[in-house]
Amino acid sequence: MFKRKLYLIMSYVLIATLAAALSGCTTLYNPATGQKETYFISTAQEMAIGENVEKEVLETYKVSGDKKKQDYVDQIGQKVASVSDRQDLDYKFVVLDDKELNAFTIPGGIVYINTGLLDILNDDEVAAVLAHEIGHVAARHSIKRIQSQLGYQLLLTVAVVSVNKNDPNAAKTVAQGSNAIFELVQLGYSRRDELLADRLSIKYTYKAGYNPWGMVEALKKLQAHSEEKGGWGGPVILRSHPYIEDRIRAGIAEVGNLPETKL
Repeated sequence: MFKRKLYLIMSYVLIATLAAALSGCTTLYNPATGQKETYFISTAQEMAIGENVEKEVLETYKVSGDKKKQDYVDQIGQKVASVSDRQDLDYKFVVLDDKELNAFTIPGGIVYINTGLLDILNDDEVAAVLAHEIGHVAARHSIKRIQSQLGYQLLLTVAVVSVNKNDPNAAKTVAQGSNAIFELVQLGYSRRDELLADRLSIKYTYKAGYNPWGMVEALKKLQAHSEEKGGWGGPVILRSHPYIEDRIRAGIAEVGNLPETKL
């Protein structure tokens, strides 16, 4: 009887905690998307989530030991991030020692790029790829997906992180939640989200002083690599997005509309 009563009390506390979290919903205008959007995950919570998901990334990938490459990517990434539409978090850029042509971001503004992709791009193209990932962060694409697909489960994970860090059961819950989030990130984004991230990439690289054609040229290189592979085993970054021709056309049109790059 006592255990059952304790369980009920704990359930009521949990419900109250979740209700309080939900009552903290915030509606803000997002300049990256041009829309008012509602979030129940704060920036502080997003960064905490990112720290836990980062552990999952590092269990899957190896960070490059090449300091020159790390410094090179960080320098370009920070320059582009400084002109992004989102300035409420600290961006972090990491080079992964992996030959696959890929780049991705996780919550909290942590951006990864593989050595395989880095080695085939020039400065403007690297800036464009990093700016594309920064665009996902600015538009809060991963957070909106987490909110819609994990919802209460994620809030519970965040609550456990902040209250019971030394509890083994809490650690297990955190690991499960972090893994679920990492899997969502690995699935990629929708066509609409990718096209918006491309547009933001062009906007940010232009504002940061890089050649805005970098996005188009990077896509062309990925397309050429994919064609060499016969469409199979091509760049990881494209495997869930076979509409690269549409992205290239949209990118050309977007760059052509910039003040100093009219065709």
